[in-house]
Amino acid sequence: MKKLMIYGAAGYTGGMAAEHAAEAGLPLVLAGFEGNRADMAALAARLGAETRIFSLDDPKVLAQHLAGVDVLLNAAGPFANTAEPLMAAAIATGVHYLDFSAELDTYHEALSLDASARTAGVTLLPGSGGSVALLGSLAAHAVRRVS
Repeated sequence: MKKLMIYGAAGYTGGMAAEHAAEAGLPLVLAGFEGNRADMAALAARLGAETRIFSLDDPKVLAQHLAGVDVLLNAAGPFANTAEPLMAAAIATGVHYLDFSAELDTYHEALSLDASARTAGVTLLPGSGGSVALLGSLAAHAVRRVS
């Protein structure tokens, strides 16, 4: 079964995603930076999940922490600070990347990394949160209706 890592799992949205992933029976890794160690440990104990604590400063360390992970969900904003290093590490390790951002810069970053991601067989999907996808779909529908 595929293993999901949620970076930023100690936050509100990341925690909700972790709860739902655990309910669905997904093998789960809760990840984040040192300042959230206690909150993540408590959540991991409740959900029966693994934890990994790391910063985003060193690409080699990022790659080590993505070992054994199939999909990375970035729930740690501001995404302008977290998306690029996590996308680059995902491409380097063959891990699919998603995030909840609604920040235009993350879409541009994914587009700039698209060729590398395709070569690596990796999907980059920023803005995969329900509200962003829903609003985009509604906007496209409205444009088609008035065009």
